[in-house]
Amino acid sequence: MEIQLILGPNNSGKSKYAEEVAVAGGDKLIYLATMIPRNEDNRKRIEKHRIQRLNKGFQTIEAGWNIGEIQVEPDTVVLLEDASNLVANGMFMHGADAEVALQDILTLAGRCKKLIVVSIGGLVAEGYDEETSYYIGQLNWLNRRLQEEANVVTEMSVDAEDMTCCSPIRKEN
Repeated sequence: MEIQLILGPNNSGKSKYAEEVAVAGGDKLIYLATMIPRNEDNRKRIEKHRIQRLNKGFQTIEAGWNIGEIQVEPDTVVLLEDASNLVANGMFMHGADAEVALQDILTLAGRCKKLIVVSIGGLVAEGYDEETSYYIGQLNWLNRRLQEEANVVTEMSVDAEDMTCCSPIRKEN
């Protein structure tokens, strides 16, 4: 079981970098899309990602929850885009917590050659309403647990001066 976790703020190049890692890692590629579009911004983000991965060889599977039930061949590289949507879907649609999401992620990881997990990192719960703070706490817990499980953790950074991205910082476990 090989897991690579790619963390970073919004618009830091996580997805693009994850796609590059996936394409370099195998011939059988699955893009596991977890965002459930709820508004125009969501639809635009989904379309941006579809265009970005065009002609890269990904088979797209859309699954907002229960990803542990997805059957994949053992020589497949799976890109999970992304854990933050998975946690939100579980909490707000299924009454589940991040521990359920973690178990599903680890189950899926056990079925494939490599699982690349993209997630938003560095969120701080202070200053938000109770529900949002709880979500951020759940996501941060999941990210910490995934960092423990991952073979490689890559953190994307954004240049604070001109908001350009991206420089991956790799940590091998």
